Amino acid sequence: MNKVQKLVLSIFLPITALFIVLDNIFPGAPLVNYIKFVTIITLFLIALRINKTYPEQRLLTAAMFLVMIGDLFLVFCKTFFDSGKFLPFGVLSFSIAYLLVVFAFQRNFKTGRFEAVAALPVLIITIPVVIILLASVSGFLKFGLLIFIAILCYCTWTCICTVSRGYFVPKSSYRIALAGFLMLICDLGVGLSSFYPQFSGTFVPLLKNIIWGSYIPAWTLIVVTIAEKNLIIFPEAEL
Repeated sequence: MNKVQKLVLSIFLPITALFIVLDNIFPGAPLVNYIKFVTIITLFLIALRINKTYPEQRLLTAAMFLVMIGDLFLVFCKTFFDSGKFLPFGVLSFSIAYLLVVFAFQRNFKTGRFEAVAALPVLIITIPVVIILLASVSGFLKFGLLIFIAILCYCTWTCICTVSRGYFVPKSSYRIALAGFLMLICDLGVGLSSFYPQFSGTFVPLLKNIIWGSYIPAWTLIVVTIAEKNLIIFPEAEL
């Protein structure tokens, strides 16, 4: 692990713990949300400044930019303008970001036993949440929600499958797999927070802890991947 990777982990993992504490002490405080948004901006700026060796790293940086834009709508605008009209823009930004993550990690695509097994935890976690959410929404919102969750699940599955596809070095593959799984946990939590009647419009500290306790580490691991000097397995390494 190089200096940049160590620095990123040493900064943003403690910040994650700080957010968990702050959300319990100052639930829903605008200042805390502002600090969260600044944290995402900082992650993107670090990703932007990292010298990139591989095209996958540039795709991931573009994804980080869209995540920052998504947070502009979902965290900053929602906090300071107190309106849900920004939600579609945030969801669209995250959807495109996840598609870019898929493009980055789709190398050596294959289907087999590992890929089938990798889909199981994704489905086991997602299906109950989808059932709950679909009972709470209707019309175009239901259609859009299904599309977003499909993209999210495919992104998570793709990240996990990097472990078996032999394109990225093992240490990076495991980080990518963990990042994808954390993305899934985070956004399912966001879905419950936004649409489930018992949580919507109410600040639930435990749910926010799950969301931010997975969100920041997920994209921190993506930045660590962007900073990786030896990201892929070259053909020579297989001889």
